[in-house]
Amino acid sequence: MSLFRRFVVLLFISIQLIAFQNCSSGFQTQTRILSDSSSNSGLSDPAMTPDSSSTATDTKLVDACLPSNKGVDYQVGSGANQLATLDLVPWGSLKAGDTVRIFYSSTPYRGHILLAAQGTANAPVRVCGVKGPNGERPIISGQNAVVRRGLVYAGDLQETRAIVLIDRLGSQDWGTAFPTYIQVDGLDIRQATASYSFTNSKGVTSTYSSFGACIWIERGANITLADNIVSDCTNGIFSRSVEIGAGIATITRDIRVAGNYIYNNGVDGYEHNLYMQSLRITYEFNRIGPSRNGGAALKDRSVGAIIRYNYIQDGSRALDLVEPEDWTETAAANYPALADTFVYGNVINKNGDLGSFIHYGGDHPGSEANFRPGKLYFYNNTIYATGSTGDYDGAMIFQLSTTKQVAEIWNNVITSPQRVRIGLRATQEVDAGWTAGGDTRLGKNYIKDIWSTVGYTYSYATNPGPISGVANIISSAAVLLDTTSFVPDAGSVLIDGSTANLDAVSAHPVLYQPVTSFTEARPTFGPIVRKVSGSAMDLGAIER
Repeated sequence: MSLFRRFVVLLFISIQLIAFQNCSSGFQTQTRILSDSSSNSGLSDPAMTPDSSSTATDTKLVDACLPSNKGVDYQVGSGANQLATLDLVPWGSLKAGDTVRIFYSSTPYRGHILLAAQGTANAPVRVCGVKGPNGERPIISGQNAVVRRGLVYAGDLQETRAIVLIDRLGSQDWGTAFPTYIQVDGLDIRQATASYSFTNSKGVTSTYSSFGACIWIERGANITLADNIVSDCTNGIFSRSVEIGAGIATITRDIRVAGNYIYNNGVDGYEHNLYMQSLRITYEFNRIGPSRNGGAALKDRSVGAIIRYNYIQDGSRALDLVEPEDWTETAAANYPALADTFVYGNVINKNGDLGSFIHYGGDHPGSEANFRPGKLYFYNNTIYATGSTGDYDGAMIFQLSTTKQVAEIWNNVITSPQRVRIGLRATQEVDAGWTAGGDTRLGKNYIKDIWSTVGYTYSYATNPGPISGVANIISSAAVLLDTTSFVPDAGSVLIDGSTANLDAVSAHPVLYQPVTSFTEARPTFGPIVRKVSGSAMDLGAIER
């Protein structure tokens, strides 16, 4: 081969490697990144950067659980020179670039994880699971867990909150301490309710709080929770933001929840699989299974929420999107540009007897002025509604609180088994002076008959909120998709049926679709690129 030809070949290979490296970064880091200008960067809050992950082309969810080579590599396992138990890890002294690698064992690890460190964008603090030979995740159990002796929590209550807690240390300054760039991935985290006990940092047996979580984010920015199994806790994952005089230090923000299997959490209807209250949060590629005892699949009190490419099953509500509760003034005064909520590319498979599917607005009558403002953009989702089939039964899809709330709804598939009635809108009680029922704006959608603009359970009442675009609805008696994979039927009106996105969501194109084939014992999640094969994208979340 001539020198010139060798040069050309080497140049081509170099270009391909650079392109691959650029593409492979999208799903390995936090969806949105705050500037990292100093060791106290977590306390600043620059303007939101563009949603970089919306145009990523990588199909990998997280990197392998390997040392970062930028900090200490702590190994937990039964091998030589490894730490045998979680309480031997120096959780209170982790620093940027440190990695805690927990190796798979057939026996659960029984301990707690406290993350208070400040990582950086280039050197995050990571706790990850090294999976077993068949993809098994290491199990972290709260039952009979042993906390590292002398680990300084920010109060006795915080120690009872969770198995994994992201918070300041009790020895750190209350007004400024703030964990940053934390990633927890590849673990099976379970068993933290008031019925379980553990040995606390003082060596005393204690029980878990009646309101806690498997993973609790008390403080923090640029937090990634990915590729975990989360079950059998009061809440599965909980994040908190409060106005208690410390400014932005007590607002959790820039959270990515990606590719997790979260199910069977909750004690009663006030706990949920996901219960989040943060600034800028993205939920993507998750499998959210049935909750326990009446909780929601995903309850969100955030500002700047993106919900995409998830498979969501049952719950009192699939999506309960309501007002910021504990940080109302901060949210309203500082982040009006983030008032809109984006929900796209999800499969929702839910029993309508359990409650409405999408609740948008608020849940505290008397505080309607603080209800979630802005628009709900709901597009290219697939809803499969099961439930009872009586004349006054049915599935209630959208529940918009007041006419302050607006929903733009297009390119969706809303279908059901035979005789399950679909009510497009449900009302809710609001105080005098407010009009119940939001502003519903319909683009092109497929809705299987039998359907009505008002929920059937509430058919004796009217929904006074405005509705437009009813003529755009396509309807027939057919389900038009496979009820396991949710792939549209060949030749149906769903094929190539999508219309163009509204200009308002140009930053949120539909690029992926959720995983519908599922192995419960060892679930795997990777972004599935949505490949459009025809003249346009199919209606719904899944491309044929």
